[in-house]
Amino acid sequence: MNKRRVNSITYGALISALLGAFLLVNRQLAGMFDAYMLWIIPIPVIIYCLKFDVRQGMIMGVAMTLLCLIVATPVTAFYVIFSIVAGLVYAWGLVRKKSSLQLIISVIMVSLIMMVITTVVASGFFGYSLSDDIEFTRQSMEAVIEAMTGAMGDSVKDNPFLNLMLSRNFLLYIIMLSSVITCILEGILVHLLVILVLKRLKMPQPEIKPLSEIRAPLLIKVFVGAVFLRAILMIFQVPFVTKYSDIVMALLPIAYIFCCFYGYLLVLMWINWKMPGRNSRIMVVFAVCALMILVPYFMMVVGSLDIFTSTRDTILRGIRYEQNR
Repeated sequence: MNKRRVNSITYGALISALLGAFLLVNRQLAGMFDAYMLWIIPIPVIIYCLKFDVRQGMIMGVAMTLLCLIVATPVTAFYVIFSIVAGLVYAWGLVRKKSSLQLIISVIMVSLIMMVITTVVASGFFGYSLSDDIEFTRQSMEAVIEAMTGAMGDSVKDNPFLNLMLSRNFLLYIIMLSSVITCILEGILVHLLVILVLKRLKMPQPEIKPLSEIRAPLLIKVFVGAVFLRAILMIFQVPFVTKYSDIVMALLPIAYIFCCFYGYLLVLMWINWKMPGRNSRIMVVFAVCALMILVPYFMMVVGSLDIFTSTRDTILRGIRYEQNR
């Protein structure tokens, strides 16, 4: 048996043993780490596949699956299995030199499948009830509206936006949208963690596209522009748009997310241009994160500037001019 084969078995056994210890701790803590499996498990799987190959990684994945079926609860085993699959899919794409977007999408798709199974297909097995979640959210919204009514008067109840937020269809959409956004964030987080770990280990890394080159495609421009235009027309009570107010309100959060993303990129470019000090940059970044939460209209304006104008190109020209002086 050659040295590489021995090393692959040794590393695989070590990773499986560490997983077993982690699952035992998780079981003693009543599954506290179940929600973080997709962030943790793929990393060692990806490293193992890059060090040896994906086929050896599949063998190790089978061993890890059998181990978690013995040690962990059925629910935890489900999360671990999908986390192993996410690591194998990501490693396969990395070996094939896929782009960063394709790698992130691969993890997102695995996370989406896992989300659909846990919330829709087999929700009873996982102890989740979508109807109970909708009802709890509706009761929370009613409590907020009652508090607003006590502070501002009965006119609050006549607001069509607040009444729309109490409808079950809208609440279902919000819950599902938040789940999808969580899957997207998991894919991005796994990708960033992989880059950090592989850089530290001096192993092959996925190609990283500079932030300055990430631009809004035409589809996103058309989508954001159409949603904001309909939202403005709805404010002026245009009959055709008001008739579909629930659709406009459902699409508005997605347009806001796009504006936050591209607005944040624009602000980062501006910070690099105007604030050379590291401490000043950190403070401004925290301030922008606070504005995203507290003043959403600010991020809508900034994001729209980046999506529909050449403001970022102007900032980049200023940065290049300062560097060449």
